[in-house]
Amino acid sequence: VALALAAVGAALFVYSIYDFITHLSEAAFVSRVLELLDSMLLVFIVAELLHTVRAVIDEGVLITEPFLIVGIVAVIRRLIIVSAEATNLLGTEEFGDLMLELGLLIGAAIGLGATIFLLRHTEHSEPQPAHEPR
Repeated sequence: VALALAAVGAALFVYSIYDFITHLSEAAFVSRVLELLDSMLLVFIVAELLHTVRAVIDEGVLITEPFLIVGIVAVIRRLIIVSAEATNLLGTEEFGDLMLELGLLIGAAIGLGATIFLLRHTEHSEPQPAHEPR
């Protein structure tokens, strides 16, 4: 699984840079940069999943926080896309739907952030990795 995630992450990174450079003149620069940012956030999500899988293999314990961080990054990625789309749909019927989605995404980001805060500031009920004494 780790090797597959690493290969997917590397391929996605290379393709994102290639796509950005080759199609730079076809669209507005800001649009291309937003697409590159979207792709790089997806690469970050894959990298964070790879880190989580490695931690599970090393420690033998599945910890929730890395998955919550991946969720926050995914929400932020979608927020960027929705906000970029909203400028083009201002004044249309679809604009209201985008604003509803934006509100739900912000709520999800706040909820995931609060969950991470609570995990860090309460007594852990999830299994902790066993550390060997030095």
